[in-house]
Amino acid sequence: MLNEDFCVIYSGNIVQADLLKCLLEGEGIQAFLGDEFIGMIAPYVSPGGAGAVKVLIAKSDMERARAIVEEFDKPDDRNDRSHLRLVE
Repeated sequence: MLNEDFCVIYSGNIVQADLLKCLLEGEGIQAFLGDEFIGMIAPYVSPGGAGAVKVLIAKSDMERARAIVEEFDKPDDRNDRSHLRLVE
């Protein structure tokens, strides 16, 4: 069956899922979005919950995709403002 050849590698809001899909495809990994329409209709229920948009890939690409997803899902240091100082 077709579903047995694919697995969900990520689940999140529509923006995150689409960005990750583009990153994966840029590395030659074919990716599809699942539950894409509910993520656009009701994005407020999307972050990992019932309305989350899923990124699906072929099981054979799992090892290559895992490293990309881990890098994508890493906490972002850009929100750390400890290096900023007030200039008067």
